[in-house]
Amino acid sequence: MSSSNNGEDCNINNNKKKEENVKKQNNNNNNNNNNNNNNNNNNNNNNNNNNNNNNNNNKKSNIESIILNKKEKFSSERELDEKENKDLEDLSNNKPINIDEYEGLPRFEVEQQERQKSIWSKLCDWMYDQNFKMMSSTLKNGPIPKHIGVIMDGNRRFAERNHLETKEGHKKGFNTMLDLCQWGLTLGVKIISVYAFSIENFKRSKAEVQDLMELANNKFTEMISKSHKLQQLGVKIRVVGDHSHVPEKTKSILAQAVKSTENNNRALLNICLSYTAHEEILHSMKILNKGVKDEMIEIEDIDQDLFENCLYIKEDLDILIRTSGEYRLSDFMLWQSCFTNLALVNTLWPDFSFFHFIYIIFLFQFNSKTLKNEIQNQYKFNNNNNNNNNNNNNNNSNNNINTNIKENIKNIKSDQRVKEFIDHLKISEEKLFEEFILKYNEGIDQEEI
Repeated sequence: MSSSNNGEDCNINNNKKKEENVKKQNNNNNNNNNNNNNNNNNNNNNNNNNNNNNNNNNKKSNIESIILNKKEKFSSERELDEKENKDLEDLSNNKPINIDEYEGLPRFEVEQQERQKSIWSKLCDWMYDQNFKMMSSTLKNGPIPKHIGVIMDGNRRFAERNHLETKEGHKKGFNTMLDLCQWGLTLGVKIISVYAFSIENFKRSKAEVQDLMELANNKFTEMISKSHKLQQLGVKIRVVGDHSHVPEKTKSILAQAVKSTENNNRALLNICLSYTAHEEILHSMKILNKGVKDEMIEIEDIDQDLFENCLYIKEDLDILIRTSGEYRLSDFMLWQSCFTNLALVNTLWPDFSFFHFIYIIFLFQFNSKTLKNEIQNQYKFNNNNNNNNNNNNNNNSNNNINTNIKENIKNIKSDQRVKEFIDHLKISEEKLFEEFILKYNEGIDQEEI
């Protein structure tokens, strides 16, 4: 009995071992099959990725070819912008667009980034827009400055603090300048003068000066391409300063920007490039001296009004903004700052925000009444002195009517000479910018030859 039982137990154990071996073989076969399937799937995925990459590269090459040939597709920059705006509107409404006709890939990337913003970012943007509209409408109820000057200081320190290249700090500063112009237009400011580059800045490192000039070239080229938008806003651009230090290419681009906006009259943007106030005053004196030598005016014609008309910028400043916490004017618009409100802001220029701007306008409105009285008292004092001089002259000439008539004729001739001289200065400035464009184009033609 025991031997038979042992035999049965051995058979049972053998059967179990066989079953386990069969299961192991099946499991191994299944694992091999799964691995083969995974490898096949990976190969398929790689093929799909390669196909997608090829498709993307083809699309990219197609778009790049369209970009290169955009002049053949679009007759004007205005038409191109209308196409881009329509496509952006369709994208926001989840409508399909024809990518093959689309030129502005960077703007689509920006739009995509906007769409990927978090709810919190969108809420912050909405709150900012609402505050902007509310504060602007509130400030419009008070006096608005006509002329604002800005010393844009702190670009390099901003770059150092944020571990950026110096040229990136200047780019941020340029964008802040554009924002300031938009804020000023919204409030109704007529003139904005920005201290873009001092003559002293040419003493900086050659690399930084080249980066700044290249930045000016790129940004003003962009302005020229969007000149129709500036015309819609009515913004006129003037570039003032000693242009002898500026490279020929930069002078040509600046001249084109000036020419493209010369008929706009809603607002004026003065860009002080290669500028100092001392050089501006000296320039005015030289212009008057040349006018006397050329017998266009006489020494008796020279007064404060004529001197100011010979300056780069004749309008007095209402507000002068200086950023970065510095307490000096840095040789900027000294003649025009006699009755200005100084706003010395302890923040770097790229960090200057709409809320800083609103606070400065509020302070101007708060002090405007006192400042207005001071200016009126100064004008009354000057007028009284002039009237006293005229009365003395009249008392001395009562007995001689002929002398009085001669004086009137002399004053009329003087006014005529002054008017013709000022018109001559305006024409000379226009011709100067035309010469910049022609000279640069001639240089390009010679290089091609």
